Amino acid sequence: MIAVEVKDQEVLAALGKLMAGLKDMRPAMANVAQALGSESERQFSTQSGPLGPWPGLAESTKHARGQQGTWPGRMLQVSAGGLAASVQTAFGSSFASIGSNKPYSAIHQFGGMAGRGHSAKIPARPYLPFHPQTSELTQSAKATVLDVLDSYLSRITG
Repeated sequence: MIAVEVKDQEVLAALGKLMAGLKDMRPAMANVAQALGSESERQFSTQSGPLGPWPGLAESTKHARGQQGTWPGRMLQVSAGGLAASVQTAFGSSFASIGSNKPYSAIHQFGGMAGRGHSAKIPARPYLPFHPQTSELTQSAKATVLDVLDSYLSRITG
């Protein structure tokens, strides 16, 4: 094995900045979490996700919401304290996350059977910025996260 000790001060300085900047990833992870939150807000506002526009509501749901005075309206945003308001982000030194604590949140993200006796088929209406089958970030979320990380790396290696 050959060992080489780098003595180039410019390279050592750049490596030192990189290592120092990577010790505390919380600022970068905070920005990533914020970017994921913004992507989720965009999906609610456009009523679309990685699968394209969300499928329309069933006629029975439209009728029930019409009776309640909440239709026509925006899907998944019936109440002020509902699903859109429940989306939260978190971050730490090695992670950024997004999710909802609502018991019905998964059925809307992934689709499936719901209701009494699980007799109603709910189509996936992904509101979190990842694909419901592959868990990959949406193209828009991926581009935004990569921009955030590139910006962070540029600042610390500057």
